[in-house]
Amino acid sequence: MDIQLIDFEKEVQKLESPRRPYDMVFVDDSLLRAVLCQGDGKWYVHDYDEFFLHHKGNVVIESDNSTFELKHGTGILVPAGVRHRTNSKDEGVFLVFRHKKTACTLA
Repeated sequence: MDIQLIDFEKEVQKLESPRRPYDMVFVDDSLLRAVLCQGDGKWYVHDYDEFFLHHKGNVVIESDNSTFELKHGTGILVPAGVRHRTNSKDEGVFLVFRHKKTACTLA
């Protein structure tokens, strides 16, 4: 596989409904996913690290000990084993980078 250009705005247009992620790119064992966020999300625990990158709108990442509102140009690393969820009062979009061959459980 060679390098490839990704038009995020075009990819984000493919999001159909909140909480239904759109998988954009698989590179080896990594996954880039766009997610439309609206309302309170479910609590999750993963056996992998996740990096959330703000794209647009209101996006909040919550753990048992912290709450962060993502804004333009900000992201957050959620380490493996940390219970977390995403929330958004209004519609928001974020990108998630993670390893694809791992497990996720509702917490």
